[in-house]
Amino acid sequence: MKPLTEEALITYLAQRMPDWRDIRIEGLHRLPLGASRETFRFDLSYSDANGRHEDRLILRRDPPASNVDSDRRHEYESYRAIHGHGVPVPRMILLEEDPEHFGGAISLAEDLRGYHNSEYQLQEAAWRDRLPRIAQQFWTSMGTLAAVPVDALDLSFMKPATPEGTAMQELDFWEATLDKNDVGAEPITRAAIRWMRRNPPPPAQKLAMVHGDFRAGNFLYDDEGHLIAVLDWEMAHQGDPLEDLAWSLARVFSFGKDERRSGIALREEAIAIWQAASGLEVDPAALHWWELLNCIKGQGIWNSCAHVWSEGTNRDVIHAYAAWWLRNAQDRAILELMGKL
Repeated sequence: MKPLTEEALITYLAQRMPDWRDIRIEGLHRLPLGASRETFRFDLSYSDANGRHEDRLILRRDPPASNVDSDRRHEYESYRAIHGHGVPVPRMILLEEDPEHFGGAISLAEDLRGYHNSEYQLQEAAWRDRLPRIAQQFWTSMGTLAAVPVDALDLSFMKPATPEGTAMQELDFWEATLDKNDVGAEPITRAAIRWMRRNPPPPAQKLAMVHGDFRAGNFLYDDEGHLIAVLDWEMAHQGDPLEDLAWSLARVFSFGKDERRSGIALREEAIAIWQAASGLEVDPAALHWWELLNCIKGQGIWNSCAHVWSEGTNRDVIHAYAAWWLRNAQDRAILELMGKL
């Protein structure tokens, strides 16, 4: 990847924004976040006809190889689609898809600085009394997303889906991802896929914009435990809203290593909050199917990490970590869901 420098950004912005003068960038540095995209933070100041402006910005860059089949436009447009529909998200500012400028497509967004996003911090004793508030807002935001009519959103950049076909469409996609990134035998995962094909879920109650990675670690919260913004929309798609709920309940994201899902609340509490916010009923059998689907999805992502690491196309250490630890944890989660533990 090309080095991302303050000088290169200033040159680019001067060309892209001809009305801006005396552009200054300070504090550009990469954040240790995520496995699928590079994330940078910096301070921007410039002058135009309306005076001097100062902004705090986040830059996201697509690497040459990733563990997620997505791109800058998809995440950028996902943020823009849901903005203003009851789910708090950062404001998008700029999209540049030409990789020649920075070695990969980039997007700029407002930086909601000064808040927390660590899923592990929530496991500390000092945060225990704020977890009920965080749980209420976390699953309420997820339920709010589920309730938004897809017809009210511009999702033309997403692949189409139907209530009847979305389950198998997602299973096909993630099984194909496993095939493409084959790093060895997966007997537990393949057994789960066979069971899922024999036991499909009922059609979705409704189509929704599915976030795709709605869990602790992907939202910002303040010192009091108020949810500020939902982040990381690169896997957003149209589908069954039970997919987001199931992902948030995943055993591999029980960061407290206990029965609190997403390290925040018990499973029954999370489902009750989501139902109240979404107006939907949770069919236990359908939710079980989607929990297994998310195990397949997780294994597809962790195998993609293993693949890009072993191929040498992306040597960020988080890929090695996911390949080593999360694949085993995902197998155990599958066995638990299938009643084999």
